[in-house]
Amino acid sequence: MVQLLFSSGLFLSASLLFIIQPMVAKALLPVYGGTPAVWTVCMLFFQVLLLLSYGYAYLLSKINDIWLWRSSHFALMLISLLNLPLMFSPSIKNAVPELSILGNLLLQLGFPLLVVGASAPLLQFAYSQTRGKKASDPYFLYVASNIGSLLALLAYPWLIERYIGLKLQFYYWTWGYCVFLLLLFIIFLAFYYQPLSQVYTRFKLSWSQVLKWVTYSFIPCSLLLGVSFYISTDVAPTPLLWTIPLALYLLTFIITFAKRSIISFDWLKQQVLFFFIFPVLGFIIGGNNISVSQIVIFHLLNFFVLSLLCHQQLVELRPVPNQLTLFYFCLALGGVLAGIFNGLIAPRLFSGIYEYPLVLALALLCIPLKEERGFTYMPLLILILLALNYYLMDGEVFHLLKQYHVIEILSLILIVLWSGNRLNLFLGFSILFIFLFFPAFQNKDVLLQERNFYGIKQVSKVAGAYALMSHNTLHGFQMPDKDHLNGGVAYYGPMQGVVSLLREDKNTLTANIIGLGTGTAVCQFQKGDQVQIIDIDEQVIKIANNPRWFSYLRDCPAKASIIKGDGRMALRQVVNASADLLALDAFSSDAIPTHLLTLEAFKLYAQKISSDGVILVHISNRNLDFLPVLTAVGRQLDLIVLKKHQQENLLEKQLASDWVALTMNQPLAVKLMQKGGWHFVSMENQQLWTDDYSNLIPLLK
Repeated sequence: MVQLLFSSGLFLSASLLFIIQPMVAKALLPVYGGTPAVWTVCMLFFQVLLLLSYGYAYLLSKINDIWLWRSSHFALMLISLLNLPLMFSPSIKNAVPELSILGNLLLQLGFPLLVVGASAPLLQFAYSQTRGKKASDPYFLYVASNIGSLLALLAYPWLIERYIGLKLQFYYWTWGYCVFLLLLFIIFLAFYYQPLSQVYTRFKLSWSQVLKWVTYSFIPCSLLLGVSFYISTDVAPTPLLWTIPLALYLLTFIITFAKRSIISFDWLKQQVLFFFIFPVLGFIIGGNNISVSQIVIFHLLNFFVLSLLCHQQLVELRPVPNQLTLFYFCLALGGVLAGIFNGLIAPRLFSGIYEYPLVLALALLCIPLKEERGFTYMPLLILILLALNYYLMDGEVFHLLKQYHVIEILSLILIVLWSGNRLNLFLGFSILFIFLFFPAFQNKDVLLQERNFYGIKQVSKVAGAYALMSHNTLHGFQMPDKDHLNGGVAYYGPMQGVVSLLREDKNTLTANIIGLGTGTAVCQFQKGDQVQIIDIDEQVIKIANNPRWFSYLRDCPAKASIIKGDGRMALRQVVNASADLLALDAFSSDAIPTHLLTLEAFKLYAQKISSDGVILVHISNRNLDFLPVLTAVGRQLDLIVLKKHQQENLLEKQLASDWVALTMNQPLAVKLMQKGGWHFVSMENQQLWTDDYSNLIPLLK
C-alpha cells in the first residue's frame, strides 16, 4: 500500500509535468511564427524549472524537523492554487523572443510547476524515511515517475491532441493538478517518518563525482534538443516530432533505473559505433539522397543508444539516499546547461546546427568503451585526407570523388576501424564534422550562412545561379543575368498564371503576400500594382534586399513594401481589405507554420481580399499533405477549392511545386480550370484545423 501510494504520486506528478510541455509549446507557436526554436526555448524553461524544483527539494531535505519541511511544502501548494484555473495565454512581449517566451511561462505556470517538479525528489526522499520495503534504495520509484512521463508524452500526440482542443486540455490539466495536490496531502499526513540521519551515515562526495553527474546529464539532454530541432526543421514544428525524442529519452531512464537490467550494456558499448555511423552517413551524403523517414529513424536510434549509455553511467554513480536530492539537483543542472547551450548560446554562436554533431562527438569521448587501445595517428590522417579533398583536388576524377563523397566515406570507415580509444573517436569525428558542417569547408560556393531564432539561411552559387536555401529546401534563386527577371521561375509558375487571369479584368492589382524568400513573387506584378510582403525573419529581409545576390525587389517593375512580423498578426494591421490576391508562401525549411492554416486564419484572409479575389497557398512538402486541411476550410467558408501541380522544367527554370487556390469568384475559378490547368478539389477528404485543434498524423504521406 505504501509503495502504491508513493508510486501513484510520482506517476501523476510526472504525467502532469510532461503533458503540459507540448501544450504550452503549441499555444506559443502562433505567437512566434511557428518556428521549431519555440520547443527548444520551452525545454529550457522546464529544465530551469526542474533545477529550481530540485534545489528547493534539496533545501527541504536538509531540514531535520519532518513537520517543518512538510509544512513548508504545504504552504507552496496552497500558494500555487492562486494560478488556477490554468488558462495559458501569452501576454509578455519582448524584442528578444527567447526572453518573451521564458517570461510568459514563468509568470503563468511558475508556482504550479514548481510544486509538480519538486515532488519527484521529495516523494522519494520521504519514502526513504518510512518503514516501507526498499526504503534504503528508493530509486526504483524513479521508474514510476518516468513511466508516467512516457505515457503522457505518447498520449499527447496520439490521443489528447487528436481528440481534445487546446482550451479543454488546460481545463483537464487543472483538475488533474487538484487531484495530485489531494494525493500529496494524503501521502505526507498518513505515514510515520523518521529523520534520515537516524537511518544512514553521511556519505562524502567529491567534486569529480558531482561533475560526472552533471556531464552525464548534459550530454543526453543536449542531444535531445539537437535531434528534436534537426528532425523537426524539415517536417513541421509540432508536438508529434517533439514528443518522440523526449519519450525515447524517458524510456532510457526507465530501462537504466529498473530493478532488473533488460539490456546488456556491455554488448551495447561494443555496438555503439554501429548505431553511430548511420546518422553520420546521412550527414555525408545529404538529406536529398536518403528518405526523411530513414534519417529520422537513424538519428533517433543513435540518440536512444547514447542516452542509454549515459544514463547507465548515472545509475552506476548514484549515491545513497541521504544525497538523493543533491543527485537530482545535479541532473537538473546538466539539463539546464544543455538548454542554455542549445537554446540561447548555439543560435548566436553558430551559423548552423553545429551543436548537435559537436555533442555527438563529445558523447563518444565520455562513454566508456568495452575495449580501449593506445593512441593512433588516425585523426591526423583524417585531417590530411579531408584537407586535400577540399583544397588541392581538381579535375574530372577528383570531381567524381567529391560528387560521391568518397573521401568522407573513407574517413568514416577509418575512424570506425582504426579508432583505438575514446579520444581518437572524439578527434576523428570532430574533424569530420568540421569539414561536413562549417560553411568554409562545406562548399566553396557558399556565400553566406546565418542563423537566428527562426532558422538557418544559406546563400550559395549553384550552376551559375544564386540560391537561397534553408536546410535542404530551396526558397528561390536568381540568375546573374538580369534578362532572367521572370516571375514564373522557381515554384511561382501557378501564381503567375493566376495573376495573368486577374489582370484580364483589372489594370492594376493589389496583393498581400506572406513569406518573402528571395522576392521573386514581386516580378509577377506590373508597375502601379500595390504589393505588400510580410515576413517575420529579419535575416531573410536583409538577404532579399541585397542586390549582390537577389535584385528582384530592386529591379522588378512593381515595388513592394516589406512588413516585418508574423503573417497573421501583421495582416490584422493591414488596412486594405480589398486585395485581389493574398498568397501564403511562409516556409521554415520544408515546414509550414501550422497556425497559418487554421479556420480562424482563413477567416482573416477572407476579410483581407475583395469578393472576387483569390487566396493562394503554396503547400509543397516532402512529408505532409495539407490539401485536406484547405479542403475543410473551403467547405466551412463556402469557398471553391482548386489545386495545381507544377512539373519540374529545368529549361524554363521551373521547380516542382503544389499550390491551392480558394475563391468565391466562380467565373475566375472556371477560367483557372479552362486556361490555367487548375483542377477542382472535391470535399471528400477533409481535416479541419482551428487555433484550438490541429493534428499532423492524418496528413502524413
